[in-house]
Amino acid sequence: MHKIIATTAAATFIGLTTGSVSAQDFPSKGPIKLIVGYAPGGGTDAIARALNGKLSEILKQTVVVENKSGAGGTLSTDYVAKAAPDGYTISFTLNNHSINQALYANLPFNTERDLRGVALIGSLTQLFAANPSAPAKTLQEFLAQAKGTEARNKTYASGGVGSPGHFAAAYLEFLAKAQLIHVPYRGAGPAIADVVGNHVPYILSTLSGLLSNIKAGKLHPIAVTSKERSPLLPNVPTIAESGFPGYDMDTWIAMFVPRQTPDAVVDILYKATMEAVKAPDVQDRITSQAGIVRTGTPAQLDALVKTEIAQFTKIVKDSNIKPE
Repeated sequence: MHKIIATTAAATFIGLTTGSVSAQDFPSKGPIKLIVGYAPGGGTDAIARALNGKLSEILKQTVVVENKSGAGGTLSTDYVAKAAPDGYTISFTLNNHSINQALYANLPFNTERDLRGVALIGSLTQLFAANPSAPAKTLQEFLAQAKGTEARNKTYASGGVGSPGHFAAAYLEFLAKAQLIHVPYRGAGPAIADVVGNHVPYILSTLSGLLSNIKAGKLHPIAVTSKERSPLLPNVPTIAESGFPGYDMDTWIAMFVPRQTPDAVVDILYKATMEAVKAPDVQDRITSQAGIVRTGTPAQLDALVKTEIAQFTKIVKDSNIKPE
């Protein structure tokens, strides 16, 4: 019995010592992988690729971007959740991270249990916009017309069930006590194309994806989902100032690692990321995607996720949102 206790104690000591050494030595090998749950060429991917070069310089280790798209970001999140908790596999994601936990009942991971925050780095403004021929030019007009019987006047597109645009619209629908008709697409690109083509009159999606069509006069901006107006569209009001005080449904960008990753490793990654986002080229890339730099600590990010999961779970229940 004494031998068993001694052996167990020795193994525990060795494990603790090994863990602390690996944390102290991090990053002693490469590459460090930023796992992006979206296709190459999108806004999230573009920001990750600006950040990885700067992180490589700061950490003096190769940092690469790997795209594992599909299932609304759940494939990439599951991949990271099941990775070794050593800091070499990092989820680079949007707030689908919180949305998916609220939306799907049988995920192969639990967002809060299996992952921990590293750093909040930015947020992307979303926009409610319309085809120029749509009857409503303001949010108040849209909601007033949505009370009528004409289906087209209450129909909007998004990048899919559970997308940030869908949840932003569902939250507005709940606050306004409206009954809207949601047309989900498999990605923002097809949704934008159909609104430009006047097959669907309205859309809620990221500003970065809509901006070129707005500048070309192919879409009319109605309201942004952020707490403050976007500097890219300073004359476009927020949803908050359009009758819904406190409304704020920006899409954040953040990094996560497996839950058991040592604190020391998370701290190294957090400090390196905060230094990287100060670089002008990284800030320019975030701005080019109609985003702003918005930073937060690991603890603040975990608290944000916890709050959002509760908020989004309520939206799912109140709006009767069903996954595709």
